[in-house]
Amino acid sequence: MNRFHVKILCKPYVRRFIEINYGDPADITKDKMVYQFFCSRLKKKTFRYEKKYKKLDKYTDEIAIKISRDDFYRYGWEISMTDNVAFNRIMEYKVKEMLYKIVGIYTSIGFPLSESIDRFQEQYGFHEDVWPKESIRKDCCRNLNIDKKEIDNLISKIINTNKSVKKT
Repeated sequence: MNRFHVKILCKPYVRRFIEINYGDPADITKDKMVYQFFCSRLKKKTFRYEKKYKKLDKYTDEIAIKISRDDFYRYGWEISMTDNVAFNRIMEYKVKEMLYKIVGIYTSIGFPLSESIDRFQEQYGFHEDVWPKESIRKDCCRNLNIDKKEIDNLISKIINTNKSVKKT
């Protein structure tokens, strides 16, 4: 057996993002930076002195992360609650970055925010029980900055690049 699994707790939408991008059980070796971060947090023994987080109430789901046999014996097979939260923050950042890009593009070309979120949820499988629409809307209202001029320039650049390739 060349692969071992480490189970971590995560939020439902983080679990869905990991499943979409890395599979289930997740093979994060494709993303070298994330894998190195994860392996650096593995330990070989229990964490008796973990005091920063007592419980992880927000993390209701669980997912298995694949690690190699070498990493299993070199680094360990357990991850502390603090490191679990740190890993989740990285994955949350990645999923929200994707959210802002997709919803930002839809809204910049004229779709209302509500419909843009619906399209995002449908396209990537973030259903209401995984990531509620109201939660996404609030997050987008707080953090999504849509620069329509920048999007127009990007679309024009793509069109002009394709034009020049086809000699039109």
